[in-house]
Amino acid sequence: MGIVYLILKTIVAVLSCVKSSALSSSQGNLVVRCNESEKSALVKFREDFSNSMDRFSSWITEEDCCNWRGVMCSNKTGQWHVTMLDLHGHGPAESSQGNQVSDSLLDLPYLSYLDLSSNNFLQGQVPEFIGSLKNLEYLNLSNANFRGMIPDHLGNLSQLQYLDLSGNEYALRANKLDWLHGLSSLKVLELGGVDLSLVVNWLDAVNMLPSLVKLGFFACELNTLPLRLSAINFTQLQILDLSFNKFNSPMPYWLFNISQSLSVINFRRSQLRGSIPDAFESMSYLTIFDLSDNYLTGEFPKTLGLIADDDNSTRPSLRELYLSNNQLKGSLPPSIAQLSELEVLDLASNSMDGVITEDFLNFSHLQVLVLSSNSFMVNISSDWTPPFDLDTIGLQSCQIGPDFPRWLQTQKDFVSIDISSNNISGIVPDWFWNISMKVEYMNLSSNNLGGKLPDFSSKLNLSVLDMSNNSFFGPLPHFSLSMMSLILAENMITGTISPICESLVVNNSLSYLDLSLNALSGTIPDCWTQGNNLVVLNLAYNELSGMIPNSTGHLVHLKALILGKNALSGELPASLKYLTNLYVLDLGLNNLSGKIPEWIGENMGNLMILRLSDNEFDGNIPLQLCQLKDLKYFNLAGNSLSGKIPRCIDNFLTMAMVEADKSFIYDPYTVYRKTLLNVLIRMNPVSSKFMVFDLALNHLSGDIPGEITSLVGLTFLSLSNNNLTGEIPPDVGSMKLLEYLYLSRNSLSCSIPTSISLLHSLAHFNLSFNNLSGKIPSGFQIASLDASSFIGNQHLCGLPLTEDCSKPLYNDFSCRIENKGLQDEVKNDGFEVTSFYFGLAAGFAVSFWAFWITLLLSRSCRYAYFQFLDKWSDKIYVMIAIKVARLRNKQA
Repeated sequence: MGIVYLILKTIVAVLSCVKSSALSSSQGNLVVRCNESEKSALVKFREDFSNSMDRFSSWITEEDCCNWRGVMCSNKTGQWHVTMLDLHGHGPAESSQGNQVSDSLLDLPYLSYLDLSSNNFLQGQVPEFIGSLKNLEYLNLSNANFRGMIPDHLGNLSQLQYLDLSGNEYALRANKLDWLHGLSSLKVLELGGVDLSLVVNWLDAVNMLPSLVKLGFFACELNTLPLRLSAINFTQLQILDLSFNKFNSPMPYWLFNISQSLSVINFRRSQLRGSIPDAFESMSYLTIFDLSDNYLTGEFPKTLGLIADDDNSTRPSLRELYLSNNQLKGSLPPSIAQLSELEVLDLASNSMDGVITEDFLNFSHLQVLVLSSNSFMVNISSDWTPPFDLDTIGLQSCQIGPDFPRWLQTQKDFVSIDISSNNISGIVPDWFWNISMKVEYMNLSSNNLGGKLPDFSSKLNLSVLDMSNNSFFGPLPHFSLSMMSLILAENMITGTISPICESLVVNNSLSYLDLSLNALSGTIPDCWTQGNNLVVLNLAYNELSGMIPNSTGHLVHLKALILGKNALSGELPASLKYLTNLYVLDLGLNNLSGKIPEWIGENMGNLMILRLSDNEFDGNIPLQLCQLKDLKYFNLAGNSLSGKIPRCIDNFLTMAMVEADKSFIYDPYTVYRKTLLNVLIRMNPVSSKFMVFDLALNHLSGDIPGEITSLVGLTFLSLSNNNLTGEIPPDVGSMKLLEYLYLSRNSLSCSIPTSISLLHSLAHFNLSFNNLSGKIPSGFQIASLDASSFIGNQHLCGLPLTEDCSKPLYNDFSCRIENKGLQDEVKNDGFEVTSFYFGLAAGFAVSFWAFWITLLLSRSCRYAYFQFLDKWSDKIYVMIAIKVARLRNKQA
């Protein structure tokens, strides 16, 4: 972006004349005398600043104020006056006490240059009186922690050529920009980060600035982008930065009407849609073009390769081209080879294809080449010598294998290289490890590379190293203190992890460590005291043994602790309770024992993933775990847990979709846009839309709490292989996102709730080996399931089983009474419960008295009745005895 600064230097050259003139005068023999009233104004201004600032050390009252640091004077009027005040800081946090802008500036009537940028004004308002400084030509209040509404009075500064209010952390805002009409001399307008979301006519206001050379409206929350302008006044515009907005619009047509002046166009991450207009022939000055991170479709514009300079020669002017992270398709046009001045070509993460040969890469000035994540095939001969020396090499998924690319041997100074996912085979040649001492980022992951890894301790600049998913073997190599992210997962590395301890000393940089899916053995060393920067620690799927070391509790910034699938034993160390920033705790598939600590729920309130499955934990599930409201993956399966399932599980608010599903993506080196975190090991991926509740294979008892049906975000629910009793919660049908439901091998009774037929996403389902009865509810998903999902329930009938539901054996009426479900059954049939019992009682009373009155009045009826009782009493006794004997045999 060096050319941008060159242009800006030209823009403010006239403003610098004030400073240079004053400097040259002060270097001569002239005696400069500060105006006393202006000196007093400066002293009063200083009083409202933090007195601890070094910049005021030269402000000695007895000396000439024109010699004070940051103060410049001029004698254009025949007398010396303060014309320039430059008190820019080095950041808003420079003064913790904060500052104020004194209105004593009004006593500097000739002030033309005011720079208060990068100070801390404690979210104060931009003073309205600044609009009364009539001679101001340069005003810079950027990154100064101002807030509130931009005062319209700034529109009174008719001499203003440079205005910068950017970088005030979205605290500044404007509802209209009509005040810009008064700034007819304005050349540079920087409002980056100012909230302009309510401004509906921003482009019309800007269009009234005929002298405008640079417009910086990045990250302004703009949501409208007019496609056309009836008349264009800002025809001198050279730099246009509208990046990081929310336009949701195609590229505007008026851009191509000012093409004769535009040098920089930046629409990065501004939600542009549609295709890129193929109309760049006349953009003879365009040097930087950035449309990355949008939703653009269509093909690469052919006319981009036809951009020439202003004298219509064949030398193109385009130097930096960023089109990454869009939806472009098709191949590169041959015209791109004509961009001989190209320094940056970034087309990553599109849907482009075609073959890239040496002819497309004949750029002698090229420094950045990023073609990753497309369907390109880079077909380059092994003896090719490129005309460039790259700084950044991004060729991920470009099919450059199977041989290791020999042309890389010519690239001596690269800082970043990514040749991952290219099916490159064999041993990495020795020359590769030594060709660049400047390398900071190296990614060779997901190839078929082998051999032993070299000693990286001499690579003093190397910050990110990703060699995962290859076949590297041998012991863990040594690394330098500058290593920030180390990813060696999915290799065949053996031995201990003790070399890591050599890097965990004072001032180390390690923040991301992934050694999972190797063959590392031995104990986890107790050397984590100096791992204060670690954010992710993943040692899963190795052969590590012993206890989790106490020093792990020193990793207070850790967000993911992943130690699953090892042979770790013992109880969880109490020191882990200090890991209060954890999002992921995965200790599953080990031999850990003891009670599940209560402090997991009390101290780790950010947890989203908790996996303690397949260990030897016992005791009850702590009620404190219900405090983990952000959980979306909860797995305690395969332990020896007892007791009941806590009813407070409805406090899992993310699973209940009461609170939004949070995401955890840790990017240790954002400049390369490389997302490095797989939250769980690759064997068991969990996406943000996959929510798990798994308590299977324990000794839990009691019923399934009805509160579980409030977890409507669940996609996986397993309570199988426990001792659960009672019925399946009737509201299970409200969990409409369920894809997996496992309740097998318990002692559940009653009928299957009819609401279960509402689970249209259900693909895996098992209720086998319970005491369920009655008819299986009908429904598309249920009918498509295999009969094995229902076996082991002797009183179930209906499809997909073959048992006939007309037999009394499959009636679950008594179970419904037992579970107080009769009222619902009767209501579902259209009867009112109270009316039903009232009618039953009345009918019984009438029949009872009619019967006994008849017996009292008729002697023959009494004789026949008692003879009938005598005859059937023996039969009833025999029937009861047989039933009792059968029941005892069945229970035995």
